[in-house]
Amino acid sequence: MTADHRTRTYADGAVIEYEPATGLLKATGIEQGCIEAKNSLTVSAKRVTVKAAVNIELDTPNIICTNNLTTALLTVTQGAQMAGDVIHSGGTLMSNGIRVDNHRHGGVERGSAMTEGPQ
Repeated sequence: MTADHRTRTYADGAVIEYEPATGLLKATGIEQGCIEAKNSLTVSAKRVTVKAAVNIELDTPNIICTNNLTTALLTVTQGAQMAGDVIHSGGTLMSNGIRVDNHRHGGVERGSAMTEGPQ
């Protein structure tokens, strides 16, 4: 800590610290936090990490991700639309209870006959 380091401690245990030498602003010991902007809020950094023990809720009619989105799991509960190529590898692809990546057709005949639906 430098001589310019500032710490403010509140009765409920909340601590606000600022270290000008490193530019670090730190808030600890708070029960809740709120940042409210009238028009917009921008957070810019080389890396942003958000950790939550239960969940993170994005409450908005539209979320725009301008580049790649990587996720370990994905659950869609109310439908979806996709455009462009989809590449699937390394697992099973199911649609309406039918395994699409390794399914069979019944009633197959050579020529112009149509097959029955996938099984």
